[in-house]
Amino acid sequence: MAKRPDQSGSNNRLLYVGFVALGILAIWIGVMLGNYLLNRVATTEEEKNPVNGSAVNVIPEPQVIVSDDQPQTTSADMPDDTTTQLPQTLYRVRVGRYSGLSVAKKAEKELQTLNLDTYVIGSGSGPYYVQVGAFGNKENADKLAQDLKTKGYDVYVVQ
Repeated sequence: MAKRPDQSGSNNRLLYVGFVALGILAIWIGVMLGNYLLNRVATTEEEKNPVNGSAVNVIPEPQVIVSDDQPQTTSADMPDDTTTQLPQTLYRVRVGRYSGLSVAKKAEKELQTLNLDTYVIGSGSGPYYVQVGAFGNKENADKLAQDLKTKGYDVYVVQ
């Protein structure tokens, strides 16, 4: 009598296809649930409009204080501050010349303890600099540079 061929291989194949399909379905559900939860977290209750529950950006309106002894002015009477131009020449105060980013970051942290706004300039393999300020007036840049030199920093002003 002839033996029947073993059919267990085709059953295993169906089992593998089922597990793959189940895995893809689980990933899809996870992505959808994650997106839903991230959107819920991004829209906080404080940003919701109490009328219809939709998210809105709340921008406070400026307060206008009018005194009785001064004439009231309109916006046409007020100078336009948006056309104020920055100086064309900026004098930047830089500290050091560092070959590594970690050394520049360490110097930046030291300068931040002096209540100075700083950031590291440079990319790639260097050199890196710590910029402490940018001034339209050279005298102000020189004053800050001199102050930092007295504290022991290697400082220079660039235009």
